[in-house]
Amino acid sequence: MNRALAVAVAFALCSSVYADIETFMDCYYQPTCSDPTFPDWPWNYYVVDLYVEVSNGDDWTSSSATATIDRAEFFNHPLGDETPPLSAFVNLYPALEYDSFYCATEADAINQPPYKDPSFAEEYHEAQYRTATWFDVPPNGGVGTFLIARYTIHAPPEELPVTFHVEGAHTTFNGGGTLYPYEFTCVIPEPASLALLGLGLALVRRR
Repeated sequence: MNRALAVAVAFALCSSVYADIETFMDCYYQPTCSDPTFPDWPWNYYVVDLYVEVSNGDDWTSSSATATIDRAEFFNHPLGDETPPLSAFVNLYPALEYDSFYCATEADAINQPPYKDPSFAEEYHEAQYRTATWFDVPPNGGVGTFLIARYTIHAPPEELPVTFHVEGAHTTFNGGGTLYPYEFTCVIPEPASLALLGLGLALVRRR
């Protein structure tokens, strides 16, 4: 995966580990596409991806997440909704790939769109608040690493830094209803990186 990042804005991955499911979060600056629909794209956008890694023959069945930011606002593309965008539309409107959305697990789909639409038990969002519970009926991909939520934040320089917080829980097929909680907080960008953002320095991270 190639991502354009300001120097020192390669945020450390955060993770929460249980027997059969691990949750981790990846924060990055500047989505790797350009879209003339949004004049300030991609310079004022930050992306937080939430993943699960399922192991030991288990299968993801549901997730809940409540995400908040203290400044700026979550990005919602005019053509997007709470499910992953269709590839045909992404080809026409590249920024749609970085809409804020939730998805289910299917193939081992880390960084391999399109993603699978989930079903929702609840979903609600405001400019600085998003909450949802989503699920799918097994089989849902089994063992693998899966993107389950994407949060894109529109934050012009005067709105930085932004504190992002997300918490929730997952269930798995073998878990018998057990809730596997997780909770992450990150500052976007890290305070030491703010000065470097103004210099326009960039690097490419591969993963």
